[in-house]
Amino acid sequence: MSQSSHILGLPYIQPAQAQKHVTHNEAIRVLDALVQLSVVDRDQTTPPATAVTGDRHIVPAGATGEWAGQDGSIAVFEDAAWAFYPPQDGWQSVVRSEGITLIWNGSDWVAPTIDATAFQNLDSVGVNTTADATNRLAVASDATLLSHAGTDHRVVVNKNAPTDTASLLFQTGYSGRAEMGTAGSDDFAVKVSADAATWNTGVSFDATTGRAEFPSGAKISNRLDVGGRVYCYTDGRWVTHNNYHGTKTPNISATAGTGADPTLNWDDVGVFVEQGYEFTNLVNAVRSNNAQLTNFDLRVYFQTGPWDVGFSADADVTRTLIGSADSAQAGTGFDRVTVDLGGFVAPADGFLLFYWRPIGTLTSTRYLYSSMIVNYLTPA
Repeated sequence: MSQSSHILGLPYIQPAQAQKHVTHNEAIRVLDALVQLSVVDRDQTTPPATAVTGDRHIVPAGATGEWAGQDGSIAVFEDAAWAFYPPQDGWQSVVRSEGITLIWNGSDWVAPTIDATAFQNLDSVGVNTTADATNRLAVASDATLLSHAGTDHRVVVNKNAPTDTASLLFQTGYSGRAEMGTAGSDDFAVKVSADAATWNTGVSFDATTGRAEFPSGAKISNRLDVGGRVYCYTDGRWVTHNNYHGTKTPNISATAGTGADPTLNWDDVGVFVEQGYEFTNLVNAVRSNNAQLTNFDLRVYFQTGPWDVGFSADADVTRTLIGSADSAQAGTGFDRVTVDLGGFVAPADGFLLFYWRPIGTLTSTRYLYSSMIVNYLTPA
Protein backbone atom coordinates (compact mmCIF):
# COMPACT_ATOMS: atom_id res chain seq x y z
CA MET A 1 0.00 0.00 0.00
CA SER A 2 1.27 3.45 -0.91
CA GLN A 3 2.05 5.79 1.95
CA SER A 4 0.50 8.85 0.23
CA SER A 5 -2.26 9.74 -2.23
CA HIS A 6 -1.38 9.76 -5.91
CA ILE A 7 -2.57 13.31 -6.77
CA LEU A 8 -2.03 15.63 -3.84
CA GLY A 9 0.49 13.41 -2.03
CA LEU A 10 -1.58 13.34 1.15
CA PRO A 11 -0.07 10.96 3.74
CA TYR A 12 -2.02 7.80 4.52
CA ILE A 13 -2.42 6.46 8.03
CA GLN A 14 -0.54 3.17 8.10
CA PRO A 15 -1.71 -0.05 9.84
CA ALA A 16 -0.83 -0.10 13.52
CA GLN A 17 0.64 3.41 13.17
CA ALA A 18 1.30 5.25 16.40
CA GLN A 19 0.26 8.93 16.71
CA LYS A 20 -2.19 8.67 13.83
CA HIS A 21 -3.31 12.22 14.45
CA VAL A 22 0.00 13.57 13.16
CA THR A 23 -0.48 11.97 9.76
CA HIS A 24 -4.12 12.96 9.66
CA ASN A 25 -3.39 16.58 10.55
CA GLU A 26 -0.67 16.80 7.88
CA ALA A 27 -3.16 15.72 5.22
CA ILE A 28 -5.69 18.26 6.49
CA ARG A 29 -3.02 20.97 6.33
CA VAL A 30 -2.31 20.22 2.66
CA LEU A 31 -6.01 20.16 1.82
CA ASP A 32 -6.48 23.46 3.63
CA ALA A 33 -3.72 25.00 1.50
CA LEU A 34 -4.85 23.68 -1.89
CA VAL A 35 -8.62 23.20 -1.88
CA GLN A 36 -10.57 26.20 -3.32
CA LEU A 37 -7.23 27.70 -4.29
CA SER A 38 -7.17 31.50 -4.18
CA VAL A 39 -3.95 33.52 -4.01
CA VAL A 40 -3.25 37.11 -3.06
CA ASP A 41 -1.17 37.86 -6.15
CA ARG A 42 1.33 36.48 -8.63
CA ASP A 43 3.85 39.27 -9.15
CA GLN A 44 5.70 39.71 -5.83
CA THR A 45 9.30 38.63 -6.23
CA THR A 46 10.15 38.87 -2.53
CA PRO A 47 8.17 37.34 0.34
CA PRO A 48 5.98 39.96 2.04
CA ALA A 49 7.35 41.04 5.42
CA THR A 50 3.90 41.21 7.02
CA ALA A 51 2.43 37.92 5.84
CA VAL A 52 -0.56 36.54 7.76
CA THR A 53 -1.06 32.84 8.42
CA GLY A 54 -2.98 31.38 5.50
CA ASP A 55 -1.72 33.89 2.90
CA ARG A 56 -1.08 32.24 -0.45
CA HIS A 57 0.88 33.56 -3.43
CA ILE A 58 1.97 32.29 -6.82
CA VAL A 59 5.74 32.61 -6.86
CA PRO A 60 6.85 34.46 -10.02
CA ALA A 61 10.00 33.70 -11.98
CA GLY A 62 13.15 35.18 -10.48
CA ALA A 63 11.84 35.36 -6.91
CA THR A 64 14.39 35.92 -4.16
CA GLY A 65 14.82 35.22 -0.47
CA GLU A 66 12.87 32.28 0.89
CA TRP A 67 11.03 32.05 -2.43
CA ALA A 68 14.17 31.56 -4.52
CA GLY A 69 13.99 28.50 -6.76
CA GLN A 70 10.21 28.08 -6.25
CA ASP A 71 9.08 29.58 -9.57
CA GLY A 72 5.41 28.78 -10.24
CA SER A 73 4.80 27.13 -6.86
CA ILE A 74 2.05 28.01 -4.42
CA ALA A 75 3.69 29.66 -1.40
CA VAL A 76 1.60 29.31 1.78
CA PHE A 77 2.47 31.06 5.03
CA GLU A 78 1.82 28.64 7.88
CA ASP A 79 3.37 28.06 11.29
CA ALA A 80 5.42 31.28 10.84
CA ALA A 81 7.18 29.88 7.76
CA TRP A 82 6.65 29.45 4.05
CA ALA A 83 5.56 26.09 2.66
CA PHE A 84 5.64 25.44 -1.08
CA TYR A 85 3.34 23.29 -3.22
CA PRO A 86 4.44 22.70 -6.82
CA PRO A 87 1.33 22.85 -9.05
CA GLN A 88 0.17 19.97 -11.19
CA ASP A 89 -1.08 20.21 -14.75
CA GLY A 90 -4.62 21.60 -14.79
CA TRP A 91 -4.65 23.21 -11.34
CA GLN A 92 -6.72 26.42 -11.19
CA SER A 93 -6.31 29.43 -8.95
CA VAL A 94 -8.12 32.72 -8.53
CA VAL A 95 -5.73 35.73 -8.39
CA ARG A 96 -7.64 38.11 -6.17
CA SER A 97 -5.56 41.23 -6.91
CA GLU A 98 -6.50 40.95 -10.60
CA GLY A 99 -9.89 39.29 -10.39
CA ILE A 100 -8.88 36.53 -12.82
CA THR A 101 -8.57 32.75 -12.87
CA LEU A 102 -5.37 31.09 -14.06
CA ILE A 103 -4.58 27.49 -15.03
CA TRP A 104 -1.21 25.74 -14.68
CA ASN A 105 -0.38 24.27 -18.09
CA GLY A 106 2.65 22.34 -16.96
CA SER A 107 5.10 25.19 -17.35
CA ASP A 108 3.27 28.44 -16.57
CA TRP A 109 0.11 29.93 -15.07
CA VAL A 110 -2.04 31.05 -18.01
CA ALA A 111 -5.54 32.37 -18.61
CA PRO A 112 -8.06 29.71 -19.64
CA THR A 113 -8.80 29.46 -23.35
CA ILE A 114 -12.31 30.16 -24.61
CA ASP A 115 -14.28 27.54 -26.50
CA ALA A 116 -15.38 29.54 -29.55
CA THR A 117 -18.15 27.06 -30.33
CA ALA A 118 -19.87 28.16 -27.14
CA PHE A 119 -20.58 31.51 -28.82
CA GLN A 120 -22.25 30.09 -31.90
CA ASN A 121 -26.03 30.31 -32.41
CA LEU A 122 -26.63 32.24 -29.22
CA ASP A 123 -30.21 33.34 -28.66
CA SER A 124 -29.10 36.86 -27.67
CA VAL A 125 -26.13 38.85 -26.37
CA GLY A 126 -26.26 41.91 -24.14
CA VAL A 127 -23.11 43.96 -23.52
CA ASN A 128 -23.54 46.17 -20.46
CA THR A 129 -27.31 45.98 -21.03
CA THR A 130 -30.08 43.41 -21.58
CA ALA A 131 -30.91 42.03 -25.00
CA ASP A 132 -34.48 41.07 -25.87
CA ALA A 133 -36.45 39.20 -28.52
CA THR A 134 -36.28 42.17 -30.92
CA ASN A 135 -32.83 43.54 -30.10
CA ARG A 136 -30.96 40.24 -29.93
CA LEU A 137 -27.65 42.09 -29.87
CA ALA A 138 -27.68 45.05 -27.48
CA VAL A 139 -24.71 47.22 -26.51
CA ALA A 140 -24.63 50.07 -24.00
CA SER A 141 -21.39 51.97 -24.49
CA ASP A 142 -19.89 55.36 -25.35
CA ALA A 143 -18.68 53.93 -28.67
CA THR A 144 -18.71 50.76 -30.73
CA LEU A 145 -15.66 49.83 -32.81
CA LEU A 146 -15.81 47.54 -35.82
CA SER A 147 -12.32 47.21 -37.28
CA HIS A 148 -10.65 45.43 -40.19
CA ALA A 149 -8.72 42.20 -39.79
CA GLY A 150 -5.92 43.28 -42.12
CA THR A 151 -7.54 44.97 -45.13
CA ASP A 152 -11.19 45.80 -45.74
CA HIS A 153 -14.19 46.00 -43.44
CA ARG A 154 -17.84 46.03 -44.52
CA VAL A 155 -21.01 46.28 -42.49
CA VAL A 156 -23.86 44.34 -44.14
CA VAL A 157 -27.53 44.97 -43.41
CA ASN A 158 -29.61 42.34 -45.22
CA LYS A 159 -33.37 42.15 -45.65
CA ASN A 160 -35.57 39.35 -46.97
CA ALA A 161 -37.61 41.05 -49.69
CA PRO A 162 -37.74 44.44 -51.48
CA THR A 163 -40.82 45.46 -49.48
CA ASP A 164 -39.00 44.86 -46.18
CA THR A 165 -36.71 47.36 -44.45
CA ALA A 166 -32.92 47.45 -44.10
CA SER A 167 -31.87 50.70 -42.47
CA LEU A 168 -30.01 52.60 -39.79
CA LEU A 169 -32.28 54.42 -37.35
CA PHE A 170 -31.05 57.34 -35.25
CA GLN A 171 -32.97 58.17 -32.08
CA THR A 172 -33.15 60.72 -29.30
CA GLY A 173 -34.45 59.24 -26.06
CA TYR A 174 -35.54 56.15 -28.02
CA SER A 175 -37.63 58.33 -30.33
CA GLY A 176 -36.76 58.24 -34.03
CA ARG A 177 -35.22 61.35 -35.56
CA ALA A 178 -33.46 60.15 -38.73
CA GLU A 179 -33.32 56.99 -40.82
CA MET A 180 -31.39 55.98 -43.89
CA GLY A 181 -31.60 52.79 -45.89
CA THR A 182 -33.96 50.83 -48.11
CA ALA A 183 -37.32 51.08 -46.35
CA GLY A 184 -40.22 49.40 -48.11
CA SER A 185 -38.42 49.28 -51.46
CA ASP A 186 -34.93 48.92 -52.89
CA ASP A 187 -34.59 52.69 -53.39
CA PHE A 188 -32.11 54.19 -50.92
CA ALA A 189 -33.49 57.15 -48.96
CA VAL A 190 -32.66 59.48 -46.08
CA LYS A 191 -35.56 60.79 -44.02
CA VAL A 192 -35.92 62.84 -40.84
CA SER A 193 -38.54 63.49 -38.18
CA ALA A 194 -39.02 65.95 -35.35
CA ASP A 195 -41.35 63.70 -33.35
CA ALA A 196 -41.03 60.11 -34.69
CA ALA A 197 -44.58 60.44 -36.05
CA THR A 198 -44.22 62.61 -39.16
CA TRP A 199 -41.32 61.77 -41.46
CA ASN A 200 -39.93 63.81 -44.37
CA THR A 201 -37.69 62.28 -47.03
CA GLY A 202 -34.78 64.57 -47.81
CA VAL A 203 -33.23 62.60 -50.65
CA SER A 204 -33.83 59.28 -52.37
CA PHE A 205 -31.90 57.38 -55.02
CA ASP A 206 -33.66 55.24 -57.60
CA ALA A 207 -32.35 51.67 -57.36
CA THR A 208 -32.48 51.22 -61.15
CA THR A 209 -31.19 54.54 -62.49
CA GLY A 210 -29.35 56.04 -59.51
CA ARG A 211 -31.21 59.30 -60.13
CA ALA A 212 -31.50 61.50 -57.02
CA GLU A 213 -34.81 63.05 -56.04
CA PHE A 214 -35.56 65.60 -53.33
CA PRO A 215 -39.16 65.02 -52.24
CA SER A 216 -39.03 67.75 -49.59
CA GLY A 217 -37.21 70.20 -51.85
CA ALA A 218 -33.58 71.29 -51.82
CA LYS A 219 -31.50 74.41 -51.84
CA ILE A 220 -28.50 74.90 -54.10
CA SER A 221 -25.58 77.14 -53.15
CA ASN A 222 -24.93 80.02 -55.56
CA ARG A 223 -23.02 83.30 -55.68
CA LEU A 224 -23.35 86.73 -57.20
CA ASP A 225 -20.31 88.76 -58.20
CA VAL A 226 -20.65 92.52 -57.82
CA GLY A 227 -17.96 95.19 -58.04
CA GLY A 228 -16.76 98.49 -59.31
CA ARG A 229 -15.24 101.86 -58.38
CA VAL A 230 -17.21 103.58 -55.62
CA TYR A 231 -17.21 107.40 -55.74
CA CYS A 232 -16.56 108.90 -52.29
CA TYR A 233 -17.59 112.55 -52.05
CA THR A 234 -16.30 115.10 -49.57
CA ASP A 235 -19.75 115.53 -47.96
CA GLY A 236 -19.90 111.83 -47.01
CA ARG A 237 -23.03 111.05 -49.04
CA TRP A 238 -24.30 107.53 -49.67
CA VAL A 239 -23.67 106.19 -53.17
CA THR A 240 -25.04 103.22 -55.04
CA HIS A 241 -24.97 101.78 -58.56
CA ASN A 242 -25.88 104.09 -61.38
CA ASN A 243 -29.62 103.75 -62.00
CA TYR A 244 -29.14 103.57 -65.74
CA HIS A 245 -26.63 100.78 -65.79
CA GLY A 246 -27.09 98.93 -62.50
CA THR A 247 -24.22 96.65 -61.57
CA LYS A 248 -22.84 96.73 -65.09
CA THR A 249 -21.16 100.11 -64.69
CA PRO A 250 -17.60 100.20 -63.37
CA ASN A 251 -18.43 103.53 -61.65
CA ILE A 252 -20.73 103.42 -58.61
CA SER A 253 -21.77 107.03 -58.33
CA ALA A 254 -25.55 107.40 -57.99
CA THR A 255 -26.04 109.51 -54.85
CA ALA A 256 -28.47 108.55 -52.05
CA GLY A 257 -28.31 111.48 -49.67
CA THR A 258 -26.31 112.34 -46.58
CA GLY A 259 -28.80 111.12 -43.98
CA ALA A 260 -28.32 108.42 -41.39
CA ASP A 261 -29.70 105.96 -43.94
CA PRO A 262 -29.61 106.00 -47.74
CA THR A 263 -32.49 107.83 -49.37
CA LEU A 264 -35.15 105.48 -50.76
CA ASN A 265 -35.37 105.78 -54.55
CA TRP A 266 -37.70 103.61 -56.62
CA ASP A 267 -35.34 103.49 -59.60
CA ASP A 268 -32.17 102.48 -57.78
CA VAL A 269 -30.95 99.40 -59.62
CA GLY A 270 -28.84 96.63 -58.14
CA VAL A 271 -28.78 92.93 -58.78
CA PHE A 272 -32.15 91.53 -59.88
CA VAL A 273 -33.07 88.44 -57.83
CA GLU A 274 -36.03 86.11 -57.90
CA GLN A 275 -38.53 85.19 -55.23
CA GLY A 276 -37.27 82.44 -52.91
CA TYR A 277 -33.58 83.35 -53.04
CA GLU A 278 -32.10 82.93 -49.54
CA PHE A 279 -29.15 85.21 -48.83
CA THR A 280 -26.50 84.03 -46.37
CA ASN A 281 -23.64 86.52 -46.44
CA LEU A 282 -21.65 89.04 -48.41
CA VAL A 283 -17.86 89.10 -48.66
CA ASN A 284 -16.32 92.37 -49.81
CA ALA A 285 -12.69 92.84 -50.82
CA VAL A 286 -12.08 96.59 -50.77
CA ARG A 287 -9.35 99.23 -50.79
CA SER A 288 -9.22 103.01 -51.00
CA ASN A 289 -7.11 105.10 -53.33
CA ASN A 290 -6.09 107.62 -50.67
CA ALA A 291 -5.12 107.54 -47.00
CA GLN A 292 -7.75 110.25 -46.27
CA LEU A 293 -10.41 107.56 -46.81
CA THR A 294 -9.98 105.36 -43.71
CA ASN A 295 -13.32 103.58 -43.26
CA PHE A 296 -16.76 103.17 -44.76
CA ASP A 297 -20.33 102.15 -43.91
CA LEU A 298 -22.14 99.57 -46.03
CA ARG A 299 -25.87 98.87 -46.29
CA VAL A 300 -27.54 96.01 -48.15
CA TYR A 301 -31.28 96.24 -48.96
CA PHE A 302 -33.86 94.19 -50.76
CA GLN A 303 -36.28 96.38 -52.73
CA THR A 304 -39.38 95.35 -54.63
CA GLY A 305 -42.66 96.69 -55.96
CA PRO A 306 -45.91 95.58 -57.61
CA TRP A 307 -44.61 93.81 -60.69
CA ASP A 308 -48.09 92.96 -61.91
CA VAL A 309 -48.92 96.63 -62.53
CA GLY A 310 -45.42 98.09 -62.59
CA PHE A 311 -44.03 100.84 -60.38
CA SER A 312 -42.54 104.25 -61.02
CA ALA A 313 -42.70 106.13 -57.71
CA ASP A 314 -41.07 105.88 -54.31
CA ALA A 315 -44.45 105.17 -52.74
CA ASP A 316 -44.80 102.02 -54.84
CA VAL A 317 -41.76 100.20 -53.46
CA THR A 318 -40.83 98.52 -50.20
CA ARG A 319 -37.26 98.32 -49.04
CA THR A 320 -35.90 95.92 -46.36
CA LEU A 321 -32.50 96.22 -44.71
CA ILE A 322 -30.93 92.74 -44.69
CA GLY A 323 -27.31 93.46 -43.75
CA SER A 324 -24.92 96.22 -42.73
CA ALA A 325 -21.34 97.05 -41.73
CA ASP A 326 -20.35 100.15 -39.79
CA SER A 327 -16.93 101.81 -39.93
CA ALA A 328 -15.39 98.95 -41.90
CA GLN A 329 -11.69 99.42 -42.57
CA ALA A 330 -10.65 100.82 -45.94
CA GLY A 331 -6.87 101.00 -46.16
CA THR A 332 -4.90 101.66 -49.30
CA GLY A 333 -4.22 97.93 -49.34
CA PHE A 334 -7.05 95.43 -49.73
CA ASP A 335 -9.16 94.60 -46.68
CA ARG A 336 -11.86 91.96 -46.38
CA VAL A 337 -15.30 92.66 -44.88
CA THR A 338 -17.94 89.99 -44.29
CA VAL A 339 -21.58 90.96 -43.76
CA ASP A 340 -24.13 88.50 -42.39
CA LEU A 341 -27.35 88.60 -44.43
CA GLY A 342 -29.24 86.50 -41.90
CA GLY A 343 -30.74 83.94 -44.29
CA PHE A 344 -33.14 86.55 -45.70
CA VAL A 345 -35.55 84.97 -48.19
CA ALA A 346 -36.77 87.22 -51.00
CA PRO A 347 -40.58 87.38 -50.66
CA ALA A 348 -40.93 88.44 -54.31
CA ASP A 349 -38.81 89.30 -57.32
CA GLY A 350 -36.77 92.41 -56.64
CA PHE A 351 -33.42 94.13 -56.46
CA LEU A 352 -30.48 93.63 -54.13
CA LEU A 353 -29.17 97.13 -53.48
CA PHE A 354 -25.77 98.15 -52.07
CA TYR A 355 -24.96 101.56 -50.56
CA TRP A 356 -21.55 102.84 -49.44
CA ARG A 357 -20.72 105.90 -47.32
CA PRO A 358 -17.10 107.07 -46.87
CA ILE A 359 -15.55 107.90 -43.50
CA GLY A 360 -12.59 110.25 -43.31
CA THR A 361 -11.60 113.88 -43.95
CA LEU A 362 -11.74 114.06 -47.73
CA THR A 363 -10.37 117.14 -49.47
CA SER A 364 -11.62 115.93 -52.85
CA THR A 365 -13.41 112.97 -54.39
CA ARG A 366 -11.79 109.67 -53.49
CA TYR A 367 -12.54 106.10 -54.52
CA LEU A 368 -13.18 102.68 -53.04
CA TYR A 369 -12.35 99.77 -55.28
CA SER A 370 -14.77 97.00 -54.37
CA SER A 371 -15.21 93.39 -55.41
CA MET A 372 -18.01 91.48 -53.69
CA ILE A 373 -19.38 87.97 -53.54
CA VAL A 374 -22.97 87.49 -52.37
CA ASN A 375 -23.65 83.90 -51.29
CA TYR A 376 -27.22 82.66 -51.54
CA LEU A 377 -29.34 79.52 -51.82
CA THR A 378 -31.97 78.77 -54.44
CA PRO A 379 -34.65 76.05 -54.45
CA ALA A 380 -33.74 73.03 -56.55
